[in-house]
Amino acid sequence: MSERDGRKASTPTIRFINLDRATERCRFMEEQAHRLGLHFERVPAVAAADIAADKARALNHAWERPLTPAELGCFLSHHTIWLDVARGKAPVLVLEDDVMLSARLAEFLPLLAGLPDADFLNIESFDRRRFVARHSKALAEGLAAVRVYRDKSGSAAYLLWPSGARKLLRKAERGAAPVDAFLHGLRSLLSWQSEPALAMQLHLLEARGVAVPIPSGSSIQTPRTRLPWRWANAAFHARRLRTQGRLACDHLMRLFGRRYRRVDIAEGDFSASDQSPR
Repeated sequence: MSERDGRKASTPTIRFINLDRATERCRFMEEQAHRLGLHFERVPAVAAADIAADKARALNHAWERPLTPAELGCFLSHHTIWLDVARGKAPVLVLEDDVMLSARLAEFLPLLAGLPDADFLNIESFDRRRFVARHSKALAEGLAAVRVYRDKSGSAAYLLWPSGARKLLRKAERGAAPVDAFLHGLRSLLSWQSEPALAMQLHLLEARGVAVPIPSGSSIQTPRTRLPWRWANAAFHARRLRTQGRLACDHLMRLFGRRYRRVDIAEGDFSASDQSPR
């Protein structure tokens, strides 16, 4: 393995979050691990029904609207892994159980784990544009990493370093948010994106016309009504307005070299039948 800037390029620990009742998704992830020649560790997800009311109240006051019970459960599931990563010395690949992984993941993952000056590296595409650097960093033939300055969506597949986990945990002391908003809203996080993306959620692939092996629906994706304008919700609306103000500043930075674009993907890498070890 090569070594750069004190970081060894080796395959990191891989953990996936999975509800006890979601046995079909657990099998799906285990089958992907087998095809790719990788080892995945299952992390039991926090079920919404198991969150104590006082804990939910303590967490659910810091974002732009109240979180649903499913969103709180998802946040706490990721938080459990962040605690473990913060205690370690190496990055961990965190996966949700509804993500399809590229056939090239096993080949590229050690190179991504050796990236210097990173707290967080997203390996998925959510099929939305994000603010990135003008130039990317080549890591190997067919693989690069690009610095991300602002993203909006996606928490299904990311590398997290101990330095990044500690930053996330400090922020979590102030309250919760939907996991993707929480991850991508922390500006002190040194964030990167793999290119091409090496993971996509099943519902996004299905929308592209790609056949997926299991149902792609999720309670997290359930449409939510807009928070009504009334005094009790003033703090939530104020935080949303601040977010919109920061977004305007991000768009302004496009005048100074930043790009607002989608991440490249190789759709053929996401065929389940093609994900044999190389």
